[in-house]
Amino acid sequence: MMNLRLRERREALGLNQKELAQKVGKSFRTIQSWEREESYPNAELVAALCEVFNTDPNDLLGWYEEHPEDRPAAPAGAEGELITCYRQSTEKRRSKILETARDQAELSQAQAETAGEERLEADQVRSA
Repeated sequence: MMNLRLRERREALGLNQKELAQKVGKSFRTIQSWEREESYPNAELVAALCEVFNTDPNDLLGWYEEHPEDRPAAPAGAEGELITCYRQSTEKRRSKILETARDQAELSQAQAETAGEERLEADQVRSA
């Protein structure tokens, strides 16, 4: 039995079953069957799905180098969503996501430093 999580992956990309079917050259009924785990894709179709989902067969098929229960829990909420988006992006878009995240982190740090300096100045004025 495979743990493909196709529906989760498909929906994360904003695809419906028909759109995914077109991308891998199968019918939407085949996609339904895979999502229900009534049947499974062959090796050629696993490769096609990996291209669509920008992943590798080990990840797609749920094969792990270590047992998932031994790994720390995946981040939840916005942080988890950001990681999911990053992993599903092309290399070019991953670079852009990382650049944006770095820019935002620098801005946040600068704002925090400025706010700290302003509090220090206000404390000095009050104590004078």
